[in-house]
Amino acid sequence: MNMPSALLSQKDLMDRYLNQNAHHLSSFSFINVFIWQDFFEFDLRIIHGNLCIFAKDRIGCFLYLPPLGSTVGTKTIEECFQYMKDANKGSGVTRIENVNDAMLPAFPEDRFKAYKKGYEYCYYKKDLIFLRGNPYKSQRASYNHFVKNYTSRWQHYEAGMSSECLSLYDEWAGKRRGRVDLDKTACAAEDFQKDVYLQMLQENRQVHERAMRYYQELGLIGRVVVVDGRIKAYTFGYALNPVMFCVLLEVADTETQGVSVFIFREFCRDQAVEGHDFINVMDDLGVGNVGRVKMSFRPAVLFPTYVITKK
Repeated sequence: MNMPSALLSQKDLMDRYLNQNAHHLSSFSFINVFIWQDFFEFDLRIIHGNLCIFAKDRIGCFLYLPPLGSTVGTKTIEECFQYMKDANKGSGVTRIENVNDAMLPAFPEDRFKAYKKGYEYCYYKKDLIFLRGNPYKSQRASYNHFVKNYTSRWQHYEAGMSSECLSLYDEWAGKRRGRVDLDKTACAAEDFQKDVYLQMLQENRQVHERAMRYYQELGLIGRVVVVDGRIKAYTFGYALNPVMFCVLLEVADTETQGVSVFIFREFCRDQAVEGHDFINVMDDLGVGNVGRVKMSFRPAVLFPTYVITKK
């Protein structure tokens, strides 16, 4: 896998290509490449003047993002697929991930297949700050309960907090795993989703740890909620573009009622998020309960994401 310093040295290169076009999917960020390098070896290649980010693991090689640049065309895309085909020796993992709907015309239906992978949830920031009206009744109740019953401090994340934050993650993930294990009513398809979710809980621990370790180099914004001297929630995010802020990570103590709504709302109100009108909270990982919670905050728009393969 990549050495962190080696990938960090390519941050300026990737940012330069990302900035050539506007993006609204969370994956179009150096941050969302860097934090996954415990699981993928990233290979950045310039092909016909475009930046192509290949991700490799024990299963094979795929294109983590569509080619980046202002001159992306058929020649670049075909060469990317040929490179992956050769690397994968014909296996079925050859694909391009994280394609948005505006990019689909670059993949004609006579030569490519587009599979809708899911959606990213995007909100008007003002809706999350004010929580007005009946649609936000339960969120207001949760927020008010926390404010009324707990004395808390809203603090900037600091490097010395990583151990306590990761302990909170372990407690949170343990309770999530326990809930999955207790559900004995699932069908085979639901069992598959459970396995994916359990794997996600395990992998995300390393993702959170890497984000905390390199938050300054990455320019991540981190905040914590402290109650009775203990961290009860933490969150990290970054500016995705001039008008959109992405919430990358969020973990809240399940025993502290209302703290999850509190940290989400306060993050949206934070001075670091000023100037951004929209909040992207990424996808739901195909997990029904995660999707229901994200839908309950009334997204302004759902951004579809696609996977592209060759016919």
